[in-house]
Order: sequence, then C-alpha cells, then structure tokens
Amino acid sequence: MPLTQNSRAPKQMGDFGEGLVNYVLIKKGYEVAYVDHVGADLISEKDGNRYAISVKTRNFKKGSNESRMYSFSDDHIKKIEFFSNQFNLEPVIAFVLITEDDKTLEAFIIKVKDILEGRVLNKIKDGYSIRFSSKNKLDLINSQYVDYSCWKDEVIGNRF
Repeated sequence: MPLTQNSRAPKQMGDFGEGLVNYVLIKKGYEVAYVDHVGADLISEKDGNRYAISVKTRNFKKGSNESRMYSFSDDHIKKIEFFSNQFNLEPVIAFVLITEDDKTLEAFIIKVKDILEGRVLNKIKDGYSIRFSSKNKLDLINSQYVDYSCWKDEVIGNRF
C-alpha cells in the first residue's frame, strides 16, 4: 500500500517548528536548550529571564481550505505550568505557522500569563484557540503581548 504522506511528517514538522523558535531566540541573544519533557520543548534564558517553551506547529498546505485556527486544551497549559514551576521558569507557548499559499513561515511567541489573563487568545470550552485569519493575524502581529517573527517568499528548488 503506497503512503500518501511520510509517516514521520508530523513529528518532523514539530521538530522544524522547535528549530525555528530556537533560531528566533538565538537571534535575540537567548541561551537555548532543547528538552524532551511533557509540556516543554525548549528552555531559554537571557538577562536572568528564564522560560519554558512549548512549540506548536501547523502546516497549511497549498490550496487547503482548512480552518486557520489552532486549539489546545487547558491540560496543555497545566503541563507547561507544571514543568515551569519545577524549574522556576516562566511558561511560554510558541506557535509556528507554515502557509504554503503565501510562502510564509511565522512564529508567534506568547507568555502563558497573557493567555490566562485573556489578553491574547480566545477561551473556549475546555481550552483556548488562536485564529490565523487575515484580521486575527493582524491583531496578533500588532499585539504588545505577542512576539512575532516572519519569513516570506520561500523558494525551494525542484531539481533534486
């Protein structure tokens, strides 16, 4: 039976998202380490500020009509908070958005306290949602509570 998608693609996309957030943090002067722990993917430090970061990556394929949204449960927040408390770190969630239609990679980094205080994301029944529609994305980009990075016009060769 032929595979329609690499069976490791979701894991590899997640690893890519972690690498991209790692890159952003290094460019900002942070020390960064990968961790393999429930609730956290990276830890970082700069000027005495220490963070535990959970990275969520979404890939919207070319021509996809998929909803431009990401939802996560209250349990996800509890896991990153538990890890953070164990190591005296501030919990953060980073969203990496890959949009093939407009050839962009985007990273949205948000402190969990700003999520819990209702400054950024929408509260839903058992968790939170973040919307990446044009209007919502512009609001996120302009929010004082969101650290935003973007790479546009990706070109990938086709000779290999």
